[in-house]
Amino acid sequence: MNYFEQKVYNYIQTHGLIEPGNRLVVGVSGGADSVCLLRVLKALMPVLHIPSQGIVVVHVHHGIRGAEADHDAAFTKDLCAKLGFLYQEYRKDIPAYAKQLNMTVEEAGREYRYQCMEELVMQLKFDKIAVAHNQDDVAETVLFHMLRGSGLNGLAGIAASRGNIIRPLLGVSRAEIEAYLEECGQDFCLDSTNVELAYARNKIRHSILPVMKELNDRAVEHICQLAQDAAQSYDYIHTQAMEQCDTTEDEDAFGRTVTLSIAELYKVGPVLQEHIVWEAIGQVAQRKKDITRRHIQAVVALIYQDSGSSVQLPYGIHARRNYGELILSDKVQTMTDYRFAIVQAGDYEIPDQGTLSVSIEDFTFTEPIPKKNYTKFIDYAKIKGTLCVRTPEDGDYIVIDTAGNTKKLSRVFIDAKIDRTKRAGWPVLACGQEIVWVVGLRFSPAYHVDEQTNKIMKIQYGSKGDQNGTKD
Repeated sequence: MNYFEQKVYNYIQTHGLIEPGNRLVVGVSGGADSVCLLRVLKALMPVLHIPSQGIVVVHVHHGIRGAEADHDAAFTKDLCAKLGFLYQEYRKDIPAYAKQLNMTVEEAGREYRYQCMEELVMQLKFDKIAVAHNQDDVAETVLFHMLRGSGLNGLAGIAASRGNIIRPLLGVSRAEIEAYLEECGQDFCLDSTNVELAYARNKIRHSILPVMKELNDRAVEHICQLAQDAAQSYDYIHTQAMEQCDTTEDEDAFGRTVTLSIAELYKVGPVLQEHIVWEAIGQVAQRKKDITRRHIQAVVALIYQDSGSSVQLPYGIHARRNYGELILSDKVQTMTDYRFAIVQAGDYEIPDQGTLSVSIEDFTFTEPIPKKNYTKFIDYAKIKGTLCVRTPEDGDYIVIDTAGNTKKLSRVFIDAKIDRTKRAGWPVLACGQEIVWVVGLRFSPAYHVDEQTNKIMKIQYGSKGDQNGTKD
């Protein structure tokens, strides 16, 4: 084991990347980094206790570089034969695939490569996927994220492992890799697209990093140290953020919603506020790629604005302030107007919400009358018109006390701090403009049962999908 192999071995052991008996799917393009990874793993198989048939190589032909790509595939296959590794080749028209997924060619290629390796891991029942990222890749990634305005997580660069994906070469530089291959007498393929300055990453690699190395020959090492510090800081902030703020997550057929407590957000500083919001957006969107600091700060600003304030985010996400809550949702808020009369006993379905079960019963007054949010007794004799279930309308009011004082329905919603987006579709039981019952919220004392009541209309509300009726 030479110095380079020892260095890689130490990195693998320090980060617990490979356990005895692990079997690996290794991604190899034919370039210097992946060829180096394959040679090092071959040398370290005995000390890492990798089984003799415990490495399978995956090569992906992207359908881009014509004869050059054909040469890379043939080279990789021949190398695997010389080293005694199984070889699996995949071919895909990545430009067409990129259009299909609405991605860049680079993103689509990466997506497909990992998809192939994940499928092979499952098919062969192997343990991990090994890829050949190194210190220079970390430095390029950090600089790329900085230029895009990334936060602390972007500065963390590339992790030694993520799930079942491991990066054994992350502790060595590209210069060390090329020196190792020269020492071994091992050739490798050159990808002509790696020198095309049309790609942002290539500009960083060939224009920016070389200047930084001129200024300090340990520039890459220092950037990697910064990335490690950022990763540790991010992990600490993430832990603190998740511990210090209550979140409620809801998912149904209509979409996902995350609700944050404004009171809890007030208690933490700006750094944790931004982190909590970023995580919440990620939970709703199921991704974070296009979520920028500008989006995060716009949502955080809602904490200090009036109820009803809102912002629109990527992926169709809507963030809004609702009294003591910050609500992020990808649900399309569509309220259907409805109106139907209660003419007899039976079940009445409220569109997309639930069911009102109505019965008409003889009644003998006893005290106390049960007070339940979702079950109400209406004195049948006090109903002077046609009862109907409908959505709220302008001019609606409700009696609020035995003296007959009234309050506008809109004020009832405001006093109860009901989310503005929910008010338009809230079910009410009404006689004309007079509200008998704001379902689950307020019941008019004008319809209470008393000693003179001998017949009642009993109404119970059950939410959609609740077989036993909504619990009171």
